Amino acid sequence: MNASSPGRINPVAPDRAPIPMRNFCKDRYLSRDWMERERTRLWARTWLVAGLSSDVAATGAYITFDIGSESIIIARGSDGVLRAMHNACTHRGTRLLTEVCGRLSRIVCPYHAWAFGLDGSLIGVPGAERFSNGVPKAQLGLRAVEVEEALGMVFVRLAPCGPTLSEFLAPVANLIAPYRLETMTVTDDQSVTHRCNWKAIIDNFAELYHVPFIHPIHRRLFECATAPIELFAHGHTAVYVPGATTDSGFPQPDRPTDVLAMQLQAVGLDPEQFVGRVGAIRPAIQQAKRAIAAQQGLNYAGFSDAQLSDIWQFNLFPNVILSITPESAWLMTSRPDAEDPGRSHFDMVTLVRFHGSESDAAAALRTSGDDAAEVGTHFRLNGPKPADYTRPKRDCFSHEAIIAGEKTMTVTIDEDISLLGRVQAGMASSGFERVWLLDEECRVQHFHDALDACLEG
Repeated sequence: MNASSPGRINPVAPDRAPIPMRNFCKDRYLSRDWMERERTRLWARTWLVAGLSSDVAATGAYITFDIGSESIIIARGSDGVLRAMHNACTHRGTRLLTEVCGRLSRIVCPYHAWAFGLDGSLIGVPGAERFSNGVPKAQLGLRAVEVEEALGMVFVRLAPCGPTLSEFLAPVANLIAPYRLETMTVTDDQSVTHRCNWKAIIDNFAELYHVPFIHPIHRRLFECATAPIELFAHGHTAVYVPGATTDSGFPQPDRPTDVLAMQLQAVGLDPEQFVGRVGAIRPAIQQAKRAIAAQQGLNYAGFSDAQLSDIWQFNLFPNVILSITPESAWLMTSRPDAEDPGRSHFDMVTLVRFHGSESDAAAALRTSGDDAAEVGTHFRLNGPKPADYTRPKRDCFSHEAIIAGEKTMTVTIDEDISLLGRVQAGMASSGFERVWLLDEECRVQHFHDALDACLEG
């Protein structure tokens, strides 16, 4: 890691906070006044991840992005320029597009067929001669929104103010860039409606204090107890979680765990060779990955050994959780409900780096199986992109569907979701007044400090 990046606090042990622990009142999770302040002072003024650059790479490609009551269209014009505009017809306000992504040559209102170019200009009005006030097309184009691309993602800002996107991302950009999200492929796109405030989700992914208690699988493949954390300017945070190992908070097993055995087999190593040597698994997997990288068309030159076995998770202020390895990524966002501070929307896009040959794909399938599907994509090599690949549509469902076992977002995410509704319900109790944080939760504190600064500013 490059300690020379601006706005960084170098990685520290999780049990010692580098910032004051201030704690805070529960009102921010429950109050409609807080929700309104966030609408006008946070969501309107902050750079927000609206989607993936890969989804708008082609001419005519578009994505939509909803944040509270606002909806934005981001589209690539015939001139190659990416533009963003409000998703509201200037005739009567009708929402123009409802699909998450797609391709089109122009935007046509489904109500009265007003037509707009992909640059937002008004290009067609049925019965234009019947408007006694005329149709001043230059004034009635879709209202533009600031948009830029960086690190394989599309960012928008509804009201230009504050730092540029480059300045906003400067503390973390050189850490995320080597993973090249723009070269990964979407393999899943999910969105769950949740009965909790959007910040409860961010808090959950800003600490590992809860992991030993609700994520037993982590003991079998991660070292969470001492994972270094880092705080950055602009409210961003990170945690660097060692993988291909077991949690030091528990006795080290004599044999590789089931998940470690899966990881060993995925890179051609025999789990039996590590009986009594579980501590040797992590460096062995790192070296095995380097050895097969050239054979399968993977470029690991820009990664440290640790990055080949570990998960780096970045929380980008205000509402993005990015969990990445060289082979895959989860791009997760927490968005507020338009009306109810006790509800939110949690999105999870799974990205995979396809590579190698058909035989590599068969080997990945043999060594992953159902257990790997439950854990997710972070722990296996993936083979080449299927010949019949099509980008999956977004699957939208409620958190009750996860609790009922009808849907899954991987076993770990499912476990988080099963608890967060109870967190929100408990916060409404008269017996609870303030969030009380230990030093290990300083990433939570850092996020709320940045949030307070936005609302006060």
